[in-house]
Amino acid sequence: MEASRGGRRLLSVLLVATLAAVVVWNVPEPPVRALARPVVEPFVNTAGLDQRWNLFAPDPPRRTTEVVARIEYADGGLTLWEPPRNDRWRKWLGTITNEAITAYWAPTAAWIADHHGDGGRQAVRVDLIQRWRDLSPPGPGAVEEPWQQSVFFTYVVPTGGR
Repeated sequence: MEASRGGRRLLSVLLVATLAAVVVWNVPEPPVRALARPVVEPFVNTAGLDQRWNLFAPDPPRRTTEVVARIEYADGGLTLWEPPRNDRWRKWLGTITNEAITAYWAPTAAWIADHHGDGGRQAVRVDLIQRWRDLSPPGPGAVEEPWQQSVFFTYVVPTGGR
């Protein structure tokens, strides 16, 4: 295709259109993006060029959040389960802390009870706990705030396990 004059023109048009779509899609000003969205969005989504910069700017998160589970065993023992720190579990964190999607809370707690028996002990209760702390602005003198936490869901394991 690039060997013919028409093919080169077509590739040039596609390249310019792609660059324009990426630039328009990443413009932070809502009016420009809103006007272009109906035309640009299908293209950037289909081409896999969709980018989300809101993690970094213009208003990055000012709080860090995590979820842990406190597992209580039949013998009265307790243990704290923390999810692995990787992208897959970070995605899970965003879902599990969304109060609009409470349907995942019980299955998550049941899975933790089933898969994290400490030394073969039977879990009888799982508390899902959200922990958070506010982030200080960067720079000298930044102070690390203490963690705060709250239990947002309690799962009592049915008698005899799941």
